[in-house]
Amino acid sequence: MKLENSNFTIYEVEEIKTILEKELQNNQKIIVDLENVQKIDMSAIQLIISLKITSKENGKIFQLLNVNDEIMNSLNISGTTYACGA
Repeated sequence: MKLENSNFTIYEVEEIKTILEKELQNNQKIIVDLENVQKIDMSAIQLIISLKITSKENGKIFQLLNVNDEIMNSLNISGTTYACGA
């Protein structure tokens, strides 16, 4: 799934969560392409962590693609880079 919006914040989390939960139910591998994302907040990072954990618990693969330096820095600062496999 490629996120088209440049923001991945609390305002987008609920809609994206619904889409990704359906993807998780229907697919063995979930790939989230963050190429267009320029801004991320803690609620989005929490969603990423939650989806990664749920994927692992269900024997599925969760992967982030095209994570730019600013987003990677946010993941690093929050201590979640390793947890989300970015």
